[in-house]
Amino acid sequence: MGTDAGSAAGRGARPVVAGVDGSEPSTRSAHYAALLARERQVPLELLCAYENPLCGFGPPTFGAANPVVEEETRQAAEQVLSATAEQLHRQSAEVTIQSHLRAGSAASVLIDASRRAAVTVVGSRGAGGFAGLVLGSVSAQVAAHGHGTVVVVRPPADQPDPAAGLDGPVLVGYDASAPAQAALEFAAQEAALRDTDLVMIHVHWQAPWGAGPEPDVDPAELARQEAEQMLAEAAGPLRERHPGLAVQLRAVHSLNPERALVEQSEGAGLVVVGCRGRGGFTGMLLGSISHALVQHASCPVAVVHDH
Repeated sequence: MGTDAGSAAGRGARPVVAGVDGSEPSTRSAHYAALLARERQVPLELLCAYENPLCGFGPPTFGAANPVVEEETRQAAEQVLSATAEQLHRQSAEVTIQSHLRAGSAASVLIDASRRAAVTVVGSRGAGGFAGLVLGSVSAQVAAHGHGTVVVVRPPADQPDPAAGLDGPVLVGYDASAPAQAALEFAAQEAALRDTDLVMIHVHWQAPWGAGPEPDVDPAELARQEAEQMLAEAAGPLRERHPGLAVQLRAVHSLNPERALVEQSEGAGLVVVGCRGRGGFTGMLLGSISHALVQHASCPVAVVHDH
């Protein structure tokens, strides 16, 4: 299935991709994706995946040999996709909307699509999530295994207007690692598109006790100075590449970096992090800070994969 709506602006550009399944978080994330597509002047691509719900249960032929069930599932997915596209077109008529139905698991379909996306957007939970589940399995898989930038939409529950999701500064966690550098560049571009401030944050967790390199040097104060220097060194070239961008530097002391960044996300329009930091294990797809933010942040979270 494929339908186009809206203007032809942005054709040929890498689209913003959004996964939809008919759930409230999915619909909200699709609205957010439309805003990202509009500010970039690129198409919005809606993807809905379907698979036989009986496959994988019982004997091998139990679900796979039932084409009626698969066709009903496909039709239901097609209705969800059409309804979402129609709703978005009414509210974002200037955005080119492309809708596609794909057979397969939602996570695998979105991960594959993320290879060619400008940004991939998912909701914090989907239609199959259990009540109270902080992060759905599809969102978690796409955030961990996706390519490029994956945005997990986590707006406040009392925010009725999806457009309000672009309000507030763009925060980026920075630690001088390669993933953090990629996150910093994406965050700067996003802040410039939104005409808002960029806040660079480094959380230093040096305990305020113990001997420093010199007897009269407070190790916590030294850690703060090093954090500020790291941020300043990264901000200099960034300001040259993005003249006019307002950049704030924020060194935060906390023995719990995950909690500190979650707290800093309150009131932000977006928080951006690399998929891993300097403390990540080799081969680890999603670092502890990234994982904590996509589960608990007070605003949408962009996880930037440097690969």
